[in-house]
Amino acid sequence: MKSSKANKKFELLWRITHGQELIPEYKFHPTRKWRFDYFHKSGVAIELEGGVYTGGRHTRGAGFLKDMEKYNEAASRGILVFRVPSHSITSEWLKPIQATISKGGSMAYNVLLNKIKETIK
Repeated sequence: MKSSKANKKFELLWRITHGQELIPEYKFHPTRKWRFDYFHKSGVAIELEGGVYTGGRHTRGAGFLKDMEKYNEAASRGILVFRVPSHSITSEWLKPIQATISKGGSMAYNVLLNKIKETIK
């Protein structure tokens, strides 16, 4: 993740709206180089999607397919991914993310985490 205008705007708005602590550039897969722009320990990931109207990487064929693979793998791990268009970062996009985190995040992710913790005991 580059420290882009979109990232700076997101981080500022997240702080202003009292968003929960996030981990930037979170690597969620042990062998792939996949990262989320932001991740919350409750299993909620946030991706800032650029180039929506300009034919950016996320909207072109190969990039779109790679994103699908990444998001499907995240889903199989119980991670809930919120996608925010980088040209339109507003509190309206952030409210449902913050509400989901406040309610405990991804239930599937938390179930998997608890199973792992039980196995370790």
